[in-house]
Amino acid sequence: MEGYDYDIIFTSSVADSQNYIRNYHNKARFYVVGGDGTLNDMIQVLVYTDHEVVILPLGTGNDFCHFLTKERDPKKLLIQSLSLDSQKIDTILLNDRYYINTACFGVDSVIATHVHDVTNIPMIPEDKSYLVSIAKHVFAYKNDEVKIIVDGKSLYHGPIILCTFNNGKYYGGGFPITPKADIQDGFIDLCVVDKVPKYKIPYLITVLLREKLYTRSEVHNYRIKEATVYCQNTCNMDGEEYQANCYHFQIQPNSLNFVLYK
Repeated sequence: MEGYDYDIIFTSSVADSQNYIRNYHNKARFYVVGGDGTLNDMIQVLVYTDHEVVILPLGTGNDFCHFLTKERDPKKLLIQSLSLDSQKIDTILLNDRYYINTACFGVDSVIATHVHDVTNIPMIPEDKSYLVSIAKHVFAYKNDEVKIIVDGKSLYHGPIILCTFNNGKYYGGGFPITPKADIQDGFIDLCVVDKVPKYKIPYLITVLLREKLYTRSEVHNYRIKEATVYCQNTCNMDGEEYQANCYHFQIQPNSLNFVLYK
């Protein structure tokens, strides 16, 4: 960073970090070092400001960074970012909280919520925690039921395996659930998978990994700007559990200045 005007700030909590950003009145570029959950915490005070954001991947899944680049070395990405300008990208507002990558219901929400339960298992690398969580929870999962309202009409109502409202392409530690997603198109990519017999789930995972899940008859894909969801179970938003009585999603076009890696 020689030749650049910069500060390294040590904070003791999310609130400390947010307060530092909130009270920084001159335009600045903030480097968020962590995963999707850390990034989610920071964008709450960065959306609709003049500040710029860079993500350096040091989390469990790093799905949003995976969407931006195949490079995994934070130092190389830091060096690359110094020569890049920021661009406007979309975020999604879920009730009163912004998110940048994904919010999901169903088995994927259970897997993501409990992924940190398996990070300390000997011989299991942290970046494989999602795979361990899948193996642990997928066959014990009891199907959620969701009702999705778009433009005052019922878009979907019934039991599901998964339901995800995405801005980015990847979730769950690298699964390309919405392969056509674009963080600058002004739309939410919605994927819903019907309840299926559990013996079909491993096959559906292999189809997902080939980025062909959208071709299956059990899978429904939509591009929307706004939706209301009724579900008695919790939602997982950017890797963190989120609970509400009703879930309202709304795209926020061009709401964040973000450095997109080449």
